[in-house]
Parts: sequence; C-alpha cells; structure tokens
Amino acid sequence: MKTLLTIVGARPQLMKAAAFSHAIELNKEFVNQVLLHTGQHYSHEMSGRLQEELGLPKVDIQLQVDADPCLRMGQMMKGVCDAIDTARPDAIVVFGDTDSTLAAALAASKAHVPVVHIEAGLRSFDRRMPEEHNRILTDQLSDVLFCPSQSAVDQLAKEGIVTAKRPGLRVEAVGDLMLDTARFFGGIPAEKGIEKSHSVLLTLHRPSNVDHRETLIGWIEAIAKHAKIHGLRVLFPVHPRTQKGLIEEWGEGWRKTLLDKNIDAREPAGYLQILEWLKEVDEVWTDSGGLQKEAFFMKRPALVLRESTEWNELIEAGFAALCAESSQLDTAHSTLRQSAANANYDQPIYGDGRAAHHMVNSLIQWLNH
Repeated sequence: MKTLLTIVGARPQLMKAAAFSHAIELNKEFVNQVLLHTGQHYSHEMSGRLQEELGLPKVDIQLQVDADPCLRMGQMMKGVCDAIDTARPDAIVVFGDTDSTLAAALAASKAHVPVVHIEAGLRSFDRRMPEEHNRILTDQLSDVLFCPSQSAVDQLAKEGIVTAKRPGLRVEAVGDLMLDTARFFGGIPAEKGIEKSHSVLLTLHRPSNVDHRETLIGWIEAIAKHAKIHGLRVLFPVHPRTQKGLIEEWGEGWRKTLLDKNIDAREPAGYLQILEWLKEVDEVWTDSGGLQKEAFFMKRPALVLRESTEWNELIEAGFAALCAESSQLDTAHSTLRQSAANANYDQPIYGDGRAAHHMVNSLIQWLNH
C-alpha cells in the first residue's frame, strides 16, 4: 500500500482535490491518501461549504498559519515537513500555483520525497504575478508533472524539463480535473434558447483589481455603463475582499447602488450555485483563473479581466478574450463576441473528463515501478 500526502490551501484546490480523492477512493486497495490543509485561505463560508458540497474527505491535518505571506511560507513548509515525518508518504501531491503549492514542494524536496504536480506546465508569462513564480519553481522541483493540455507539455519541453535526465521523471497530458468535476456536478449545459434573467456572470477578486478602490470603482462604472448601452443584466457574487472596497465607496447601501446600475449583487456562491448560474447566463466576465475554464466547459465565452492568463489555449481558440483595464471593456467585449461566434466548444482541449482516473492509474504504476 502506497501513501500520498495531498496538499490543499485555497478554494480552487479543494475542487481539484475532490475529483482526485474520488479516484483515490476507487483504488484504495493500492493507494492511501492523507489530506493536509495549509490554512492559507480558510473560512467555512468559502471552503467548508465547498468540502461538504463536493463530498471531499475530511482533512487529516489542519495547519494554522500567519496572515503575513513571508511568515506563512515558512510555517507551511514546517507544517508539511512535520506531516512528512508523521505520515511517511511515498509522494506529495500539490495542485496549481498557490503559495501552499510551492511551500509543500520545497518541503518535500528538502525531505527527499517525490513531488507530484497537478496542473503543471501552465504559464501566463507575467513575472509580476506571484502565481507565475510558484508555477515555474514547482515544476522544477517536481518528479511527476500532470499537465491539463498538450500545450502545457509543449511548454515544459521548451523549458527543458521533459528531457531532463532525472530518474523517474514523468510528464503527461492527462486532462483537467475541473472538467471531471464540472461534468460530474454540472450535467448538460442549458440550451441557448431558454429564458434567462441575467446576461453576464461577473466575478472580481484579484488584488490588482479590487484592493485599490479607484481601480475597483473604475471596473464597476465601466461595466455598468457597458451593460446599460447593450441591455445586459449582470449577476455579481461579491467576494469579501471586493465587498470591503464597495462599502468604503458607497457605504451600507452599496447593494442598492449596484442594482441601480443593473448589477445584481449576491453573496459569495458555492461551486454548485456557480454551475447553475453558468447555465443561465450568456457570458462570463471574470478575473478568476478557474472560472475561465468552467465557462468553457459550460460553453460560455469568457471576458478575462486581466492582463494575462495561464489558460492561453482559450484565448488562442477564441473562447476567451483579455481585458487588461476597464477603459478597454468595449473593445475587448466586441473582440470576444466576434471570436466566440465561430468557436467550436467540442474541442477536447482539456481531455475527456476522466483526468483523475488517468492520474491515479499513472501514479499507481509509477509508485510501484
């Protein structure tokens, strides 16, 4: 029996861990999992509810860490090192590109435990993003690199990782865990002809968009103006980080202010609610990495409210368009509508919806080699 120490620390990683854990459970005679939450981002509203919705196994090890990012990195590394001493895993599994991902990879490397990186090979090519540093460094430390797409494998080849002469190195395009989850919980996308009460699903939560009040309000005003001109009704589940700036600008009446601007503000939504809303709306406007893909899975075009994205396949194929600043909204939305009109959503860019199955089977073989 082999043991995996699986690391999560943020809400998107819980979604990925859910699909992965279900596949582990189906192969429990071969492999066991110990689940560790670093505490990087945790609240019952945003994380606890998600665990319940997706049927994620209970967390075996819960770390308590500082809010300061520098202190937190060290505390997470120490917590993972302690867990390695206790659980004696045959490998550590990390997801994506958070500080938790890199902290666990560094800890495993120092303890000489193999690292399995799920969502390897992604690049935004924007070194200003801390996530980009985390991706690059984690890929360099990893022994098994599971890529969501062939283009991610190609990127690792360009960086010399695929041909690196490291014992046991494995690089595979296995598909995207979030497609597994969306198919399992989301069912079939709603037909375009059904009656809808909202046109656009909007999310804003990245520090670059919401931490400076002037920038946040710039986005809100541009979105409101564009929605009015084009007759769009915007559904906006508001992240706690974003709500802070809205209250500072408009006080406790911020919800009514947004509603007057044709923006329907809601409480932060669970994953299953987001999937239902994706069936209802025509488009997604977001600065979330995960929601860009979920829009694609549900056959909805996405306007990415960022300067860059790690999901470059979506831009290249016309399923999404970048909008770096609020002043570019009109032009970017026009570009999206033109490209999405001819986009083929049946392309298997991110696999067949059985990524977790492929990963676990590959890992069992690799661990017993």
